Amino acid sequence: MVVVFLLAAPLASAATGRAVRDAEIRRAAALSDTTRVEARLVSDSGGPAVDVRAQSLVRAPVRWTQPDGHVRTAVVSVWAGSPAGSMVPIWTTPQGAATSRGPATPGEAVASAWMTATVTFALATGLFTAVWKVFTKLVDTIRYRGWEKEWDEVEAELSEQFRNR
Repeated sequence: MVVVFLLAAPLASAATGRAVRDAEIRRAAALSDTTRVEARLVSDSGGPAVDVRAQSLVRAPVRWTQPDGHVRTAVVSVWAGSPAGSMVPIWTTPQGAATSRGPATPGEAVASAWMTATVTFALATGLFTAVWKVFTKLVDTIRYRGWEKEWDEVEAELSEQFRNR
């Protein structure tokens, strides 16, 4: 089991890390033609003004002007409690549609890959530990039953010898 773990956990971690990195790179390529735009919040975002350390996101309408002069609006995620007229950075496609996020940078792709690989390794370690504990408990239970059976046989034999004296 240890050999399997020592081979499988690093391989699984590397495979998931590579898959996440590749997915982030594909997403970045798909969003490579997006543009960062400053949009103006049309109305106050829902929810009370909140502490900076515990902010939450809400959906609210924003408006921006495309480079070709067309005014666009969309509903995007903004910080709760943001007042109307606040500037909100968004990403837009060449067609003018707002996207949730811009393309990932190579550093973000690598960071996501490392984090995923680390979490995968931690989960594999936890799974290995749980399987090891169950396995050893099962083996110990079988061993204790065998010893108990052998002891019962030895005890019966010894008792018989003492009775016959």
